[in-house]
Amino acid sequence: MPTPFLAGDVVYCRGVLEQDAAAMSEWLNDDEVTSLLFQGLRPQSVPSVWSAWSRESQDPDIACLAVCRKADDAFVGTTGLYQIQWVSRSAEFRVFIGDKRFWDQGAGTECARLMVRYAFETLNLNRVWLGVNAANERAVRAYEKTGFAREGVLRQEQYRNGQYYDVIRMGMLRDEYLAIAKATR
Repeated sequence: MPTPFLAGDVVYCRGVLEQDAAAMSEWLNDDEVTSLLFQGLRPQSVPSVWSAWSRESQDPDIACLAVCRKADDAFVGTTGLYQIQWVSRSAEFRVFIGDKRFWDQGAGTECARLMVRYAFETLNLNRVWLGVNAANERAVRAYEKTGFAREGVLRQEQYRNGQYYDVIRMGMLRDEYLAIAKATR
């Protein structure tokens, strides 16, 4: 098992490995997995997935990680901070649990908690934001449980499945995170 970079009770996050690209390619080509996501609009080959990850891992404004189950070290998805703005101290949060067998088991929520802790306590960011398809109720609930607040709606921002969807913009500020962290410790 590679050394975890961040660890929770159910999952841990580590650096992305080339061997992860095969599973990621499979998930990105699965309509059920990507139906409400921004990803999955074009076919993804294993080499193209690995190429994108290789570039992202070298970008100082991106922190991308693999998500693995603690119980058996299985790779189940990805998470990360993107578009890190070092002056304004903000970043976009993303999480993708591609392994359908691991849906609805708290992995996304735990990833969100791990990543906001990393963002605020390690990177000293002030704001973490995300965009989520309004129809993705499971993801919205996970983000709200983590402490993200709804900031607005981007009307008909995303086109998928032959229709336009609203995207909910959510965010969390450092002070909000610290209040949640203090209450749960």
